[in-house]
Amino acid sequence: MDQISYRDIVKKLAILFSIHSYYIHNASSSCGLYKGQLPILEQASEYENCTQKEIAETLCVSAPSIATSIKRMEKVGLLEKTTDANDLRNNHIRLTEKGRELTNKCREVFNGIDEKMFEGFTSEECQQMAFFFERMINNLVTEEITPQKVREFIRRSKPPFRQERKQGEKEI
Repeated sequence: MDQISYRDIVKKLAILFSIHSYYIHNASSSCGLYKGQLPILEQASEYENCTQKEIAETLCVSAPSIATSIKRMEKVGLLEKTTDANDLRNNHIRLTEKGRELTNKCREVFNGIDEKMFEGFTSEECQQMAFFFERMINNLVTEEITPQKVREFIRRSKPPFRQERKQGEKEI
């Protein structure tokens, strides 16, 4: 068997991530969410009464994009926003019951996608794969190039996600 090049491996990773993103995008749409909204809902689920700023920092996205998404999800009854009595600049975010149900439903769908992707792999193979990825990450991380700096770079360099809607389609 011929030796595979590093470039071929990286291409296969890119294809894998593209296919996974495609599945996630379709699953989000089938749940009635837009890309990036499930992490916001999960953050609100995990940290009851978190602030918009905390969500933005945790997800490494801008505060205005979080505010826009939260407004959309608040409008359709997935989130509730309350102003902090001690600091009017802070808005606390809480899941509604409808939001909690949708979050759980979508998480199950997303978990199913991941299970499908790892179908046929043993627990040991998965551990080994995680170990290899961790080694690759460690090979590339330096004092100047940290995971946090990379996330910030990605956040700044990609245009905001906008999906054209058909006439009359509801915006979440």
